[in-house]
Amino acid sequence: MRSFFILFFTFLCNISFVVAFQSQKVRVTGTITEKRSKEAIVGASVSWNDGREGVVADVNGKYSFNIEPGFYTLTISAVGKKTIKRDLKINKNLNLNFQLEPDVQQLSEVTVRSRGDVSTLKSASMGIERLSIKAIKQIPPMMGEVDVIKSVITLPGISSIGEGSGGINVRGGSVGQNLVLLDGAPIFFTSHLFGFFSVFNQDVVENVTLYKGSIPARYGGRISSVLSVDTQDPIIDSVKVSGGAGIISSRLTVQTPIIRDKLGFMLSGRTTYSDWIINAVNNPQIENSSASFYDLNSKLSWKISDKSRLSYSIYHGADEFAFSPDTTYRYGNLSSTLKYQHEINEIFNLTSLATYSNNFSQVNGNFSNQKFILDIGSENRAAKIYLGADLPKHYIEWGAEFNEYQLNPGDLKPNGTESIITAKKLELDRGREWGFFVEDNFNYGDFKFIIGARYSLFNKIGEYTSYTYGNNNTKSPQNVVETRQYEKNEIINTYGGIEPRFSVNYELSETQSLKFGYQRTRQYMHLIANNAAVVPTDIYKLSNPNIKPQIGDQVSLGYFQNFENGLFETSTEIYYKSTQNSIDYKEGANLLLNEFVETQLVNGNGYSYGAEFSINKTKGDFSGRLSYTFSRSLFQATGRFEEEKINDGEIYPAYFDKPHDLTTIFTYKMDKEWSVSANFTYSTGRPVSIPISKYDIGKVSVAEFSKRNQYRIPDYHRLDLSLNWDPDNTGQKIDSSWTIGLYNVYGRKNPFSVFFRDQNGAPPQGYQLAILGIPFPSLTYNFNF
Repeated sequence: MRSFFILFFTFLCNISFVVAFQSQKVRVTGTITEKRSKEAIVGASVSWNDGREGVVADVNGKYSFNIEPGFYTLTISAVGKKTIKRDLKINKNLNLNFQLEPDVQQLSEVTVRSRGDVSTLKSASMGIERLSIKAIKQIPPMMGEVDVIKSVITLPGISSIGEGSGGINVRGGSVGQNLVLLDGAPIFFTSHLFGFFSVFNQDVVENVTLYKGSIPARYGGRISSVLSVDTQDPIIDSVKVSGGAGIISSRLTVQTPIIRDKLGFMLSGRTTYSDWIINAVNNPQIENSSASFYDLNSKLSWKISDKSRLSYSIYHGADEFAFSPDTTYRYGNLSSTLKYQHEINEIFNLTSLATYSNNFSQVNGNFSNQKFILDIGSENRAAKIYLGADLPKHYIEWGAEFNEYQLNPGDLKPNGTESIITAKKLELDRGREWGFFVEDNFNYGDFKFIIGARYSLFNKIGEYTSYTYGNNNTKSPQNVVETRQYEKNEIINTYGGIEPRFSVNYELSETQSLKFGYQRTRQYMHLIANNAAVVPTDIYKLSNPNIKPQIGDQVSLGYFQNFENGLFETSTEIYYKSTQNSIDYKEGANLLLNEFVETQLVNGNGYSYGAEFSINKTKGDFSGRLSYTFSRSLFQATGRFEEEKINDGEIYPAYFDKPHDLTTIFTYKMDKEWSVSANFTYSTGRPVSIPISKYDIGKVSVAEFSKRNQYRIPDYHRLDLSLNWDPDNTGQKIDSSWTIGLYNVYGRKNPFSVFFRDQNGAPPQGYQLAILGIPFPSLTYNFNF
């Protein structure tokens, strides 16, 4: 670690020497904004030399580049905006600002672009996707709302286990291996209403970026992916109101200037009223149930000067549902972000942020004399600072990050004096994580490189009770040989290491490129759950002497080609990922309120590999994407004892292993006002374990199950349609539109799970559980003014 800090400090000192050797070029700077709202356009591109060279605007809409003096044609473009061209003689330093108008004809989705490149074809990055909110809105809605998470699932390499489940699986990773950020703050529960809605309100979202490979060095803490969602900047010149009303939910967003073009505020709310559907079900247990959620977003932005900006955003959302009158579940997220950005000079820029995140879950049991309240939650406080240096042919970024974790794995309390429930409170799980990172994006001949490294360091700290287990048997409470108590903030153990990141692009021609990438990531916070779907009683656990950090290594190779002057974009990526210290569970594992939870875990190695194919049509009346993914997600338990050797130590499929995944999304613009969209998805059924026989012991029947995950539920497929009417509201005070959607058009009863019931004198009978086995219509009115 000392050597790393010496190298890191030497690198920082040498930056000033690199600047001194810049060539004698002129510098062009400026800002790209939306003409009507004056909002910065993140990711807008400025290119020249027929698109062979270019840059991309940062989070403030600012761009800059150095160029040899001469005559140039600059092309300024962005997703959903009209492209403009400017013929210029550039022979001195210039500041050029551009305003782009909306292009209602352009309904496209683009891959994320790194700061120094104009398109995915030319960028060194790979395995990265970026969605604009305009592209997301073209996907047929579920229950009347377009959805960030559902849109991400349509991308190659991304899947979920089915309807009624929250979270995503990325390139063979589990739900708990993804870092989801809202304005830089971690979000743990990403879905509402059993996974049918995401926590991201479409009216406040500006950009969505998914890193499934080439994860920048500034991100750490998860081994599969990073999903970063940015909210809109409310610095505008007039009041803006937007929202929508549907048969399931409604939303309203207000953005207003406090000081015109200097200080702005946004407030947004969303809620549901879905109980009328549940109450209409002809089943006494279901019709007495209830389900609801709400979201609140707010943001205050201050443009201190042309070079400095400060913002503070808050998100709070929660779900509450009750099955009959017995048990009520309430869970949700609270997050806040304070962010400061400053352009120091033409070369250096600074970004710093402080975040707070809290996911909370409460179960309220109402069983006669066994009433109880169970609280589970996780808190995360973080600070990050990084600097960027925009040098000739280099963009260098370096910085540091600190995270403090405090997890509540369970606090059970009796509810009322008549309850016979015994109180039980597990110890808080506390830890601290540091990260130091550096990354360089540069060109060398025909090659483009991104080379970076991150050093992460984790301390498990007290108060804490540590158990040491004997080596002659599997971990169990009966096999504890030593118990040690640690004081508050006392360091219990330390993990850490270097996480290299590397990717390279070689342009075979103006329309073809070949890429290679490698990354290593470490994860010190683990989702402990042996159920297929994300549920409120899931817990997180930090690495400790008995739970090692997960370490992921991924290599990927990609081929990219554009046709018809960029009208069609194609990509093929193959990857292989291995994960050390992956977690699975012993048979019949008991995870809830277990102070010896490590005795229920099985460590091993995870393996995943796959190939992703995609073709996009980005322009014209007919646009869309066809993608196919072949992938495998495998696990091998490597324990020493019989209880720790799942399937006799053989490799077996993970519960989210789905080898084949096909998704098509198409939009047809019938005229300036009407468009129709379709989405079809197919995937292999996920693995399950089933009873294959039964035997009787006296009068008790006992089922014998297959080896773990050796069978599969039936395959999943679904078709969705939507009709969008966006009338010409020129001259009107209110800009409105209507969307009619039909989810699961042909009423496929896609099984979420299978279960078995014993039958006298016969093998156990199997049944399928479908979350939504009927066509589900929706109607939504959207407006803004």
